[in-house]
Amino acid sequence: MKYQILFIGLTSLFISCSNNKKAAERLTHVSNIKSDILLESTTNNTLNLKHEEEFKTLTISGKNLLKGTATLKVTNKNGEELKCETFPAVKLIHQEYKTANSTLKEKHLRDVVKGYFIEENSTDMANLY
Repeated sequence: MKYQILFIGLTSLFISCSNNKKAAERLTHVSNIKSDILLESTTNNTLNLKHEEEFKTLTISGKNLLKGTATLKVTNKNGEELKCETFPAVKLIHQEYKTANSTLKEKHLRDVVKGYFIEENSTDMANLY
């Protein structure tokens, strides 16, 4: 009787230890999934020739801003992609910042993405008049 209780106790101990390990493995697989979007700017525009509403999105993705990839997408109100351009994010850096250190380049890149569609809308409005 004592051996049966000892056997049942040891068996339950081994089973519980092996189950905890599998649960921990599942958690590490879930935690490895991450988004690689670093910056994003979006606007909508109704100033095209067809008077249809367009949504424009500039996204920088990758491991860091200076080595990332910029994607400019134009979609209609139904979510259908009208245009998509992909290019290195460093092409968004203005000429006077080309020789700056990496910290200044990253700050400048953040400012460019933040104001990308504001500058574009102001030039579109100027072309109308």
